[in-house]
Amino acid sequence: MKSDRVTLDEVRECLERSGYLLESRLVRTLTSEGYFVEPNQVIRDRRTGKAREIDLIAEYFNYHPERQKVAVKTNFVVEAINNRFPFVLLTERPYTPSADFESYIKFACTPEPNPFTNEFDVYKEKGAYWNNLFSQYCVITTKRGDKELMATHPDDVYGSLLKLAEYVEDEVEVWASREGLEDDQYWRMFFWQPMLVLSGQLVSAHFQEDGAVELKETSIGRLEFNWHAEDENRTTVIEILTEEFFLKRLAAVVQKDDELEGKLHLLRQSLR
Repeated sequence: MKSDRVTLDEVRECLERSGYLLESRLVRTLTSEGYFVEPNQVIRDRRTGKAREIDLIAEYFNYHPERQKVAVKTNFVVEAINNRFPFVLLTERPYTPSADFESYIKFACTPEPNPFTNEFDVYKEKGAYWNNLFSQYCVITTKRGDKELMATHPDDVYGSLLKLAEYVEDEVEVWASREGLEDDQYWRMFFWQPMLVLSGQLVSAHFQEDGAVELKETSIGRLEFNWHAEDENRTTVIEILTEEFFLKRLAAVVQKDDELEGKLHLLRQSLR
């Protein structure tokens, strides 16, 4: 009689195929680097009313005692995917003067209205005028029982992207609708950055002048993700990046936030 007992090697192989170990690695790495991490945050699906989970939310706090009543930080909203085959970004988003840059950076401020956002270009500060921005994606996989590769648009990947977009949009709206914002004495700029972290390869496709397609293995790209909130069109730029590049990218954002907070501090000092 065959035993139903599962070996530890079988359990390990199953976990490695899933995204659970990737999530655990990210949480452990972020915590060791001093980030505040909230894994498996439950959100309410606005369409079905059911609870859904965001893999993790993280933030980093740089404390400067001389910067009184000023704070700039980014909330990193992360979904993790254990991709065996490449995730491919397609159709580079061409630059146009009418591009909706305000959709590319998600943030909220206090007080509202505030005295500081007109003093600098927040979209330029945070890199809204991005290169390496794409409007399509696909995931490479194999046909069942076949070695032939095929490009697909898996429901679980789309679900992760939609969760990121909806969570970020909801959080910004909650902050913007808080009472007493006009009387808040604290200067805050809080950003929300949605990120899809891959354990495997990330590839970008670039059309050349002769029509040929050049494929590049890369560490980070940005997807202009279009979706609907009821009957309203929404756009959210989601960063797609590899696990190896994840910490480096977060550190760059944290450094930029710290520089921006320093500018706010000096501006506040000058208005006294």
